[in-house]
Amino acid sequence: MKNIIITGAANGVGKAVANILKENNLILIDEDYKNLEQVAKDLNAKFYVCNLASESDIKILLNDIKNNYINIDCLINCAGMWISGDMSKLEQPIFDEMNSLERIKKVIDTNVFGTIAMIKSIFPIMKKQGYGQIININSQSGVMCEPPFPIYNATKQSTNAFRKAIQDDLARNNIKITDVCPGLIKTDFYIRANNELPREIMENGLTPEDVAKTVKYVFELPHEITIPSIEVRHIKNY
Repeated sequence: MKNIIITGAANGVGKAVANILKENNLILIDEDYKNLEQVAKDLNAKFYVCNLASESDIKILLNDIKNNYINIDCLINCAGMWISGDMSKLEQPIFDEMNSLERIKKVIDTNVFGTIAMIKSIFPIMKKQGYGQIININSQSGVMCEPPFPIYNATKQSTNAFRKAIQDDLARNNIKITDVCPGLIKTDFYIRANNELPREIMENGLTPEDVAKTVKYVFELPHEITIPSIEVRHIKNY
């Protein structure tokens, strides 16, 4: 069994990843206490409530992890926030609320700062132990720019660029890193906020379990084999 940190583990993709890797020692992280507690209970896993947009929360979290775990085999960054809306549509109530400056900052802090902060904090542990693996749940927005999602695009393009910039340095320390970039994932919130999209596009989205299976595939590869980035789509949603 390996020690695996999974952020965003209370819901969606993070929860699905935790379930598919449940035979390992899981360290689950999320700010949603109620759902996180239940997931951890179901999987007999350790959990930490943490706001990944908060520097102080991350420092407390990592200090506790360092004191309780000798090694961390894998970090899986699933935590993220979604935001939608063309600039010309922001006056519509659902998009206006979603794109408040406060929420925009929270999305950037969670998607970009949270991911970078977790990698930076875990890197010394992996370097010292002489190996490690990092898997980021990115998005198709990390590899292409989609007009309806300018702010979300910007956050995912940023983490994609960060991964590219550090992957050689990590490899020199026997640490590999992969971006898993799924297309549209069916969630109730996504469907409500994108009711202008054709129905068939929404119906043919991926499930969190589809993405989790991809993560499991990447996780189980021999350590000397690495996939820098892998895109995942429904066959009807290229």
